[in-house]
Amino acid sequence: MHEVPQTMFFESVVRNEQRGMTLEDELALRFTYHSKEEWRRKIQSGLVTLNGVLATPEMIVQPKDKVVYRVDNYTEPKVPTHFEILYRDDDFLIVSKPAGIPIHHTGRIFYNTFTGVVRRTLKNEELSPMHRLDRDTGGIMIFAENSDTLKRFEKSLEYILLRKIYLAVVRGKFPDGEIVCEEPLAEDPTSDIRIKMFPRKNGKPCKTVFRKVAESTEKIGEVEAPFSLVEAELFTGRKHQIRAHLSHLGFPIVGDKLYDFDGKYYKKLVQGSLSEEDFRILGAHTQMLFAYKALIRIPGKEPEWFTSEQFTGEMAQVVKALLPASRDA
Repeated sequence: MHEVPQTMFFESVVRNEQRGMTLEDELALRFTYHSKEEWRRKIQSGLVTLNGVLATPEMIVQPKDKVVYRVDNYTEPKVPTHFEILYRDDDFLIVSKPAGIPIHHTGRIFYNTFTGVVRRTLKNEELSPMHRLDRDTGGIMIFAENSDTLKRFEKSLEYILLRKIYLAVVRGKFPDGEIVCEEPLAEDPTSDIRIKMFPRKNGKPCKTVFRKVAESTEKIGEVEAPFSLVEAELFTGRKHQIRAHLSHLGFPIVGDKLYDFDGKYYKKLVQGSLSEEDFRILGAHTQMLFAYKALIRIPGKEPEWFTSEQFTGEMAQVVKALLPASRDA
């Protein structure tokens, strides 16, 4: 268990562009989850220090000043904190991340990030992820065990992580054979969902190869038929690439709040929370996408396939029902 502390201390360092600003202005500009008036009240309540000294709102900040903000009675949403170790040596750690936990801190989760959980569990504060998975995507990840390894290999990860294959449960009857999608992706400045990726001519080059594994004409769990189990292999690593490509092809991932139902449930979640009826319509509480297989070359060793089936319970139910039938075919 990774119990969230009741008191948290959030540290930041003043940037060059904030030189000469008042502390309340600097905090309000950078950390917009509180208004300027709210920051003023928190500073006056003794919750903020500047370079170790109890602060006042009118203090002038300079680059590299250290600001510490104390939060009492701190809470954050519960997330899964279990993970599977697939390999470990002095330089690299290969783990399987559960779906539902962010790699780095978000607006609502600072303590129980996946990076924080792994570091605390293995008692190594230098452990650093070498690539990312979305919060709702589970599967295989590579961590550097120390800062030296991270510096040496983070810009040449393609020589270590040779192939990445995902399993996805998608709506509809996916075509047979190999489907190659090379639509460039970019954010659309006219969209009311700024983080969503769209096929755009000025987007970054992308390539995803899809292969249907199985399909179902019967409902399994909350997933309405017809739907398909699809392998997706990444040849580039763009933001939301698999999700955006599948949505573009007309086969959104079951449980994807952003790319299914035109983002309706993502927008609702931003405003508050989703109901069990919402999840029933989505088909799952988290999107059914999992990085289940990777070909990895640890320096000095032969390439090796690593696999994980640490699916969510909802996705495991679908995979278990469909994979035996596909293997017998």
